[in-house]
Amino acid sequence: MAMAMTRRKKTMKKRAGGVGEEEEGEMEMMDGCELERLPDAVMQAILTRLDILSIYSAASCCRFLRSTVAQLLPYLESFHLLDISPDNELLEQLLSGNLLLRSIKLDCSLLDDRVIDSLTKPHLQELSLHCCEGFSVELLLGIGRCCQDLRSLSLELGWHDDEEGDISYSEALEVLLKNCSFLESLSLKFEGSIFNAVKLGARFRLIVPALKVLEIGYVAERLAINIFQPLGKIGSAPQAQAPHIGFKDFQHLRILCLLVDHISDSVTAAISQSLPSLLELELLDEPSEEPSLAYDLTNAGLQSVGCCQMLRRLCLVRGQEWYPASFKRVNDLGIFLMIESCKYLENIRLGGFSRITDAGCRAMLHSSSRLHTFEILNTSQLTDLAFHDLPATPLTLTSVSLTSCLLISNCSVKNLSFCRSLEKLNLRGCRSIGDEGLKAISGLTKLKVLNLNGSDVSDSGLRTLGTGITPLVSLSLRGCQRITDNGVAVLLTGRIPQTLEAIDLSYILALTDTATLSLVRSRMQIAELRLRDCPHIGDTSVIALASMQCKGRCHGGSLRLLDLWNCKGVTKISVSWFRRPYFPNLRRLGLSWVLNEDMQNILVKDRPSIQITWQGSELGHVLSGEPEWSHNSLDYEEDELERWLEDSDS
Repeated sequence: MAMAMTRRKKTMKKRAGGVGEEEEGEMEMMDGCELERLPDAVMQAILTRLDILSIYSAASCCRFLRSTVAQLLPYLESFHLLDISPDNELLEQLLSGNLLLRSIKLDCSLLDDRVIDSLTKPHLQELSLHCCEGFSVELLLGIGRCCQDLRSLSLELGWHDDEEGDISYSEALEVLLKNCSFLESLSLKFEGSIFNAVKLGARFRLIVPALKVLEIGYVAERLAINIFQPLGKIGSAPQAQAPHIGFKDFQHLRILCLLVDHISDSVTAAISQSLPSLLELELLDEPSEEPSLAYDLTNAGLQSVGCCQMLRRLCLVRGQEWYPASFKRVNDLGIFLMIESCKYLENIRLGGFSRITDAGCRAMLHSSSRLHTFEILNTSQLTDLAFHDLPATPLTLTSVSLTSCLLISNCSVKNLSFCRSLEKLNLRGCRSIGDEGLKAISGLTKLKVLNLNGSDVSDSGLRTLGTGITPLVSLSLRGCQRITDNGVAVLLTGRIPQTLEAIDLSYILALTDTATLSLVRSRMQIAELRLRDCPHIGDTSVIALASMQCKGRCHGGSLRLLDLWNCKGVTKISVSWFRRPYFPNLRRLGLSWVLNEDMQNILVKDRPSIQITWQGSELGHVLSGEPEWSHNSLDYEEDELERWLEDSDS
């Protein structure tokens, strides 16, 4: 009996991916009989230190634990389940009878209106629901009726017609805002604008007085103006049909994030006039065509941002996923005018400003001694001169991103290496960065995230990086065509396997299964591995990954994300290696096989907890535990670099 309980205990440890080392130690010292002798209160105290997936896994190990978990579930105060998508039946089993929940975070891909009663608990203070395509307007109404103590609400909705049904989304949102008067944070994400622009503008004038954080996307420019512009200036909304709005209506709002169809002077002016006390402003757009010059952002619009003199974080990004547009009417003068008023900036992120030069960049770098995050995306005129005097400044930068700044070279990297506090460095698309830059990077003692996509680094540079003292957690070498299997091997000879958890080797044509075998032999606890579009990666890599061992866990135990899209060497032989018990912690898988429908259904049915992508879309990240919002996918858009890689392949 004791031996059987020990086997069950080990099975529980393997399945419970969220168990910490301390909790594992407590379980490891007990056999089945000792567990049963523990008082219920002690056993429940141990289980409450696990995440919900581990608790659910523990329940399947023995009758004693199943009984203990059944007693524990009605008293849980937090229910966070983002790694897998529960269905209606499972969710109702886990949440039924619990009236004490304070926080729920869920992936709702498989859920619909039938579980609204289970989700809307009366004492909820935090509710975060992602991928809610299966829900209707009843979700908003249910939250408004039952969750009146909410402090934080985040919803990712699918596309719906605002006018269909007996009640519109705009009217349902009005019910929610009226009833949830304690809201401090509100995030609404949806595909397209499912709200009527005029109606929603009026609804947001009922905004709850305690709101501090507001995040909306996607919204049309007209809607954004209607929400924030003073009532007397709105021509489309009759003055008698909506209550008055003034500075006092938004007096507590400190963080604003909007994803709009295009950023214009009217949007920035409306926001800055209504919200002069903002601490964080994030404006993103992804135009499908070149915006009209008469309705685009200009120096005057950027200057109006200066009215928010207390800004700590500023993000203005024009995405290029649909069309290679940029802010053509903003130059260095607009930057000078803006930073003249914003003296407290700590975080700056600008993207798509094609006319900003070294002078504007240097002005931002030296605008505030508090600056710790500096990100410039798709700025073609930026050169090494912007950073030439960086070693002589007292800046303590912790995060720098110079995405697709084609004129940046090793000289800039050497100057940035004097910022000894750097933790994140993104040089994606900087093709002139080579081995000399890696030599400077290898001495950074706090650097955890490094992105070198499309750079000119070679095996020699990877040897230098591998023998350095950089404690990398995430490394991306996507599209670095001078890298071979030998480069991957020498990279893993030093300290890096002790800390590295995520590596991206996609679009490297020379890589073979030998590179994957080097990763497995290094015994690194790899959680994310991307090998998409590596034509020589095949079944041997899958078998090796499925068999790797980390900290006593076998069968690919540490891997949570694996992207093998368009790896032509991966065949139908690999199907069985993705079935149980292999890859027990895998949550996202990218494949592009030509499989018959039966084989796909078998794999999906056998591993319902894995999100399998067949079409080649990016898989996001799993290290943070939170799925990325749509606007964060700007970091994965197909920019000039990836178009160049595709052209070179053809």
